[in-house]
Amino acid sequence: MSMEMRIRIAGFITALLLTFAGNGVAIAEEPIALVTAEWLKANLDKPGIRIVDVSGRTDTFGKERLPSAVQVKRHLDLGDLSKLPPTLYPSKNQYEVLMSRLGITPDTIVVAYDDAFNLYAARMLFIMELYGHDTGKLKMLDGGSAHWKSLNYPMSTEAAAVAAPTYKVDQTRMERRLRRDDVLRDVVMGANAGVVLHDARPDKEYKAENIRSIRGGRIPGAINVTGANAVAETHLFKPIDEIRKMYAEAGITSDKEVYTYCHSGDRSAYGYITLKHLLGYDKVRSYDGSWIEWSTDLSLPAECQVWAWAAK
Repeated sequence: MSMEMRIRIAGFITALLLTFAGNGVAIAEEPIALVTAEWLKANLDKPGIRIVDVSGRTDTFGKERLPSAVQVKRHLDLGDLSKLPPTLYPSKNQYEVLMSRLGITPDTIVVAYDDAFNLYAARMLFIMELYGHDTGKLKMLDGGSAHWKSLNYPMSTEAAAVAAPTYKVDQTRMERRLRRDDVLRDVVMGANAGVVLHDARPDKEYKAENIRSIRGGRIPGAINVTGANAVAETHLFKPIDEIRKMYAEAGITSDKEVYTYCHSGDRSAYGYITLKHLLGYDKVRSYDGSWIEWSTDLSLPAECQVWAWAAK
């Protein structure tokens, strides 16, 4: 059985009744799914699919991208430029403008990919989940553009034809997004003993050996499992059982509520999608302010704290 099929089966079994209609009737919510390069190649021309390139190197889009792909620029389109830190997720109005520009409607099947182990694609998909897009219509291309090209599948320089509908958000799932005070109250101050705090950053950032803010360190009580370790060097996700074991051995298990954070909201979204949609964890929330917000509020505590000017 293929990895994609196993993920789909596991996802449907563990899908939760999370969204409720106005009449009180529960609506089943399907998980965000991985799709293979083979699946996408076979469905490139299928109506209703929008392929979104969220690559970190935005200058490569004009040179090569997947056929019919449209571009999203991580630091321009997927951050709220009206607030500090600008790494926070975009406002509702900014999101609606972006969806309209991309030719996406609430009925569109969106396949996101990037060139960086899908860290930015995960951010895009999680933001779409927060703003109410049907999660059963959200897909991540396993392996991203790196794996696609390794199979010698076609790349393009042609501009995609995009109609510009007016996208409107009808409902949101903002309860899945954490604020600084949620983490401070529930984790640092110990108000919720059932929460485990997941630090998705690379090991050197967790240990303050790589400092990317005014101070390095970590939020007190955080457990480090680098999210991208769920992916092999081929850019493909590792077997689900192997990923589950990686988290479980660190103490991040499915019986707990998981709060995930990173440096600026990319890896935390990646951790969220991995834990919730691929592994089927019931309760996961993501803190998009993450370390860049936490570390610059000097009233907040930090473990393993090292000031930038005192670093080696």
